[in-house]
Amino acid sequence: MSRRVLLIEPNWKNKYPPQNLMKLATYFRSVCGDDVRFFKGDLKIFVAQLLLEEFYFGEVDIQSLFAPLKNDAAQKFGRYEKFLLDFIRTGKNSLLDAVPNLREDDFFYEYTLRKLHRRFKAEDFPTFDIICVNSLFTFYFDETVRTINGAKKFLARGGKIFVGGVAATLLPKYFEDATGIKPHIGLLDKPDDLGKTDDVIIDTLPPDYSILDEIDYKYPVADAYITYTTRGCIRKCSFCAVSKLEPVYKSHVKIFDQLQRTAKRFGAKRNLLLMDNNVLASEKFDEVIDEIKACGFGKGATYVPPDEYAVTLKNLRDGFNERACLRKMISLYDELERRLPENLAGEFYFVREENFLLSVAGATAEKIFAADEFVRPLFEKYFKRKQLVRYVDFNQGLDARLLDEHKMSRLAELNLHPMRIAFDHIEQRDVYERAIRLAAKYGVRDLSNYLLYNFLDTPEDFYNRLRINIDLCEELDVAIYSFPMKYCPIDDPKFFANRDYVGRHWNKKFIRAIQAIINATKGKVGRGRDFFEKAFGKNLDEFRELLYMPETLIIYRMRYEDNLAEDWREKFSALDDGERAVAEKFIAANKFTASDIANVASEKIRELLNFYRLRRE
Repeated sequence: MSRRVLLIEPNWKNKYPPQNLMKLATYFRSVCGDDVRFFKGDLKIFVAQLLLEEFYFGEVDIQSLFAPLKNDAAQKFGRYEKFLLDFIRTGKNSLLDAVPNLREDDFFYEYTLRKLHRRFKAEDFPTFDIICVNSLFTFYFDETVRTINGAKKFLARGGKIFVGGVAATLLPKYFEDATGIKPHIGLLDKPDDLGKTDDVIIDTLPPDYSILDEIDYKYPVADAYITYTTRGCIRKCSFCAVSKLEPVYKSHVKIFDQLQRTAKRFGAKRNLLLMDNNVLASEKFDEVIDEIKACGFGKGATYVPPDEYAVTLKNLRDGFNERACLRKMISLYDELERRLPENLAGEFYFVREENFLLSVAGATAEKIFAADEFVRPLFEKYFKRKQLVRYVDFNQGLDARLLDEHKMSRLAELNLHPMRIAFDHIEQRDVYERAIRLAAKYGVRDLSNYLLYNFLDTPEDFYNRLRINIDLCEELDVAIYSFPMKYCPIDDPKFFANRDYVGRHWNKKFIRAIQAIINATKGKVGRGRDFFEKAFGKNLDEFRELLYMPETLIIYRMRYEDNLAEDWREKFSALDDGERAVAEKFIAANKFTASDIANVASEKIRELLNFYRLRRE
């Protein structure tokens, strides 16, 4: 008997789709034949969506004469879904007034909606037999716990709820204490994971990309195969969690079949995003590179994007995740309508209206098939698919200590973009520079690196690492984009659920200054010397000045450079050594309330500190 399975990603912002949930979707849907759905976001909105589906398609619970009206509710009112959802959540009568003919046509519609609103208030939710909740970063601990506890309200009697992912693996006891649920620890790489009795290894399954079409959230990186060619890492760096997440190093995880199966069902993906934590440590490195090339990502590789309309139509005919296919097709219709000339757009709108294809709620597979003869030629004409370059990205970075001539020559056989290398400690300068020079020698000119800060480094170390990258860019004619990453301990209960940790050589104000600078640069530091020196200073003295500068003046330096910023500099430099020590201690705490400043004895220091109360707006 088919089970109802709910996969949940909490309501946080993230760049990459949840691979573990996508593989679980493949397992439950394709292996077990279960009814699977995915949600990301506010669970209260999800409740309203589920209840509205009952309004559209649920069982009739009063006189059978209302059955015909119940069955066409989705087609009749689907385009007014926002008002119906808001009414289920709030019960405001004005929302029903906004839906044409709702009250005039039938008592049944209003009666049912009011009943669903009462169910919403009573937390009488539709239920699922299996619920899986993903976790990610530890600083999302509170949001994840709220989601897990909220998900319990959807669990059917005798059902099971599973919690897994990165944070749950790192902090299992804390999650169990907060939710009463013992998390799954580690990968889904054993036959008996989640209490299964079959021999399927979930981690080896291809991801189900269709679930991404079930939600409104759009992941910035979706048009890519996201996978691993190795697992684990040979290093045991004290700041890194990989040894806990993937404790066993696997030299080669084959991906060819997985990518082929994904392309067959969902269409080919443009890029290959590899989440390997240390591929250069693999004794089968050459085999890994050969397989990546065989998958179509060798030097100069290109591809033509798949026909999304044809792929969606095929999956709809196959009965594969109809819920997602209907949402995807309606979004494709909307995009097509925007591209059509005015006369054709009007005709297309009429066809959609006639077939109840203006909204997801009213859409059916049969109506989409019926409209295909008219719609397909429009997609073929107005959706031109151009040849594109494909890229390979070892997203977690490459270990500079293991890079040599042979490995660099093999990497250069791929469409590598960018080549990511970490530069976490100034002591690694020689090894890091050698790796960058090797990349340039073999023609890899687009590079990226992660710069850990707030760990054992000093602010001066951080600046010098950035400066080294600028110098290398000019010398070698390469582009290195640096991504500063703030360290926070994941095993300290005072800090794992927040981002408040301050390293021994840092203080709260220095951290805020760096964040203010990189927020203005959208999180990355590029190759231009002029830009770098404007952002971080021409030398260490200017950098230290920026660390102490009021946050508003850092962010809006171009606006305030000739007036407020200069006034602040004058007052800061006018302090004697004793006053400077008092002021710097106060600034380091990054707390500038009026009452605290008023308690400072020195008028010169008080005048300086008032600059820190400038508001951004």
